Amino acid sequence: MKTDKQFFQALTGYRAIAAWMIFVYHFMPFDNPKYPEFVKDFVRGFQMSLDMFFILSGFLITYRYFDQKPLDFKKYMVNRIARIYPMYFLITIMVFAVWFFQNGFWDVEKTTEAVLSFTMTKALFGDYTLVGIPQGWSLTLEEIFYFSAPLLFILIRKNKFWLIAAPILIVLSGYFFRNLSIEYNFWGGFLNNNFAPYAFDFFTGIGLAVFLKYKNMKSGKFPLATVFGVSYVLFYFIFRSHLGIDFKNFFSRSVEIILFGSLGIAPILWGLMNEKSFLQSILSTKPMVLLGKSSYIFYLIHKGFIPVFLHDYITDNFFFIFIILNGLSVILFLWIEEPLNHFIRKRFGKAKA
Repeated sequence: MKTDKQFFQALTGYRAIAAWMIFVYHFMPFDNPKYPEFVKDFVRGFQMSLDMFFILSGFLITYRYFDQKPLDFKKYMVNRIARIYPMYFLITIMVFAVWFFQNGFWDVEKTTEAVLSFTMTKALFGDYTLVGIPQGWSLTLEEIFYFSAPLLFILIRKNKFWLIAAPILIVLSGYFFRNLSIEYNFWGGFLNNNFAPYAFDFFTGIGLAVFLKYKNMKSGKFPLATVFGVSYVLFYFIFRSHLGIDFKNFFSRSVEIILFGSLGIAPILWGLMNEKSFLQSILSTKPMVLLGKSSYIFYLIHKGFIPVFLHDYITDNFFFIFIILNGLSVILFLWIEEPLNHFIRKRFGKAKA
């Protein structure tokens, strides 16, 4: 597998594109008659950009830690916490502080919301999935994956069969517990969300990393994988709404994730690592790398009190809001997120002598 800087640069720029797609999806006025229907149909497909993040997470964690035997679990978890928790913690504090300032009271229900938010477990409870940072529900899935990845690596190293069996078992278990929760009305909607199919995203990334570690594939002059992957994704965005499939259905959603990941995103990631293409060149530029590094903050703040404030008091033009949010994300990354990340890794991640 290639390990040069180009590999990491292109994938970092890729993160910025995925985050921007989520922004467009959330702020696209689908009911605005000024926009042609084909444009709105295309943008509706951007909801798959979250799958793009999950697949990348599965790939990167596997690429970095799969061959570490034994894995330093403490250092591994410190690195994961340092990467995602500090900014999430600070912005979550701000979210609840703004709510208290606007409403002037605090009760038991709000305490429950805060506990589930700060522990990143809110997506396990259907009634609380969108409290705090609404889009932060996805971090519950990231958190579960980070904790379970070391065990998954042990199983997969023993038998590659688990690359297929494990996600199937996870999804079937999720389907069972979801229906059980709905039937018996567990507290807070515990486990009644339709999140288990996302396991196929993480395992697509895991499978790609394992494949690249053990297969030495050479790419030709033409970026075939990149073109194929991008073409599939664009085709899918255009025609998804015309397929007549209920993607809210548990099993339809699973098939969608498998096809989108294996035929669309996996080839793109492979191409960004192994092929010279216009897309790789763009995503590897310094501005795109910086925007990719700050894309996590952008994801956390792109929806919530900050864009609401910008819309009400600064500008109602969503393009300018987009620019401001990117600028703010870069500033927060350089001055807060990156220094905190390094401090936590250095302070708590060192192995004992």
